[in-house]
Amino acid sequence: MENNDYLDDNIPQENEDLSGTMEFDSVPDEHASEFSEDNGGIMPREQFTDMNSTDDCGKTRLMDSITPEEEPQIQQYPPANPVKKRRKKKKKKKKQTNHTRTFGQIFLGVLLSVVGIAVGAYFAYNIIIGLMDFTGMAKTSKEYEVTITKDMDVQDIADMLHEEGVIEMPSLFVMYINLADKGEGFLNGDFTVKSNMSYSSIIDTLKTVKTYTETVMVMIPEGSTAQDIGRILEENYVCRADDFEQFYKNKLEKYDFEESIEDDPNRFYYLEGYLFPDTYEFYVIDDLKDDPNFDTKDYAKMAAEKMYANFENKITRSMKYRMEELGLTLDETIILASLIQKEGTNEDNMSMISSVFHNRLKNAGVFPNLQSDTTYTYIDKCIKPEIPASAGDLYDDVIKAYDTYQCDGIPAGAVCSPGLEAINAALYPAESDYFYFLASKDGVFYYAQTVEEHEQNIIDAELRESEEE
Repeated sequence: MENNDYLDDNIPQENEDLSGTMEFDSVPDEHASEFSEDNGGIMPREQFTDMNSTDDCGKTRLMDSITPEEEPQIQQYPPANPVKKRRKKKKKKKKQTNHTRTFGQIFLGVLLSVVGIAVGAYFAYNIIIGLMDFTGMAKTSKEYEVTITKDMDVQDIADMLHEEGVIEMPSLFVMYINLADKGEGFLNGDFTVKSNMSYSSIIDTLKTVKTYTETVMVMIPEGSTAQDIGRILEENYVCRADDFEQFYKNKLEKYDFEESIEDDPNRFYYLEGYLFPDTYEFYVIDDLKDDPNFDTKDYAKMAAEKMYANFENKITRSMKYRMEELGLTLDETIILASLIQKEGTNEDNMSMISSVFHNRLKNAGVFPNLQSDTTYTYIDKCIKPEIPASAGDLYDDVIKAYDTYQCDGIPAGAVCSPGLEAINAALYPAESDYFYFLASKDGVFYYAQTVEEHEQNIIDAELRESEEE
């Protein structure tokens, strides 16, 4: 290119190699015509400046081809660096302090703290006292004699223990009894308890039957009614007759013999006849001597259970087989034996009386009633006195069910406690054709097959009695 000579002549040799400088050939064609010969092949300065303007970064700079003398003095500026304006912080206005309000808040906080501490201390104290009272731990040991009467409930017992000094918190004592379901079974009487006993130990003590050391031998005669036996036990200070009644009036659902007893609404005393007559040893309840109303329910229960257990031991397997042969239940056998026990006096006449009853039972179409006068006696002495005067009519069916001149066959219940002789007589009657019997006052028995013979026996018995007078 021709312009190279010009460049070689005007640029000093010590300058850096301009081989890297863009040649004019690299100038865009659109500007080529501007390099005219009139200008020596050099672009006018104004046009050169326009091409290298910073406003158009796409144009090629030709500054490297200008001599130092002609190089324009371009002031260098650092690249633009936008600076964010700092925001002036707004000064917070100081709040005016309300000293009265601040003091009130401090006072309220202190007050609440004091109240909280006091409440916490109160509850902590009560918790500690409650635990000590409940367990009996860390309490001084001191004995107290307390008395429980039959009209006292759980709250009364708790209040009494608190008044005596045994417990500190009666409400907690009642709460424990209710939660543990221990409200039943408290006994009447005098008890010795200690202040360092736990609630559970105190309750157990108040429900424990007092042990007595003195004993008494009590003979229960054969043919005794349940009421007779209760009176005998009370006379010997074994238990109260009223307490004993609770254990023969209704079923106990405890013994095998109860299974043979039908639920008959006309039966007056369900367990009459099963208090086996025998001689027993019982504890003497000393408290009963001083207090006729002393609660002896637990001692009565022990006495009754001893007699029932004795009855079950006396009834053998062979006896039960014999009952099946006769078509009798255990209960029917005992009821029949109770009639025989009341009518007879010894083994011989008992077996003859039993034959009369069995003969009537076998011929129920002709002799539907057993016609034993002993049931009259039981009705008059045991049933009627227990019937309220205003409810007499309600017991008509009961009386008829026991009256062997009205009821068919065996009555609703036994009339006494039969002994082994009477029971055996009921199971093994004598062989006879008799349907009637009677006994004179001096103990002579008369038997008859027909009513005519029976009426004659009545005359003979009366004559015998008049002659003896």
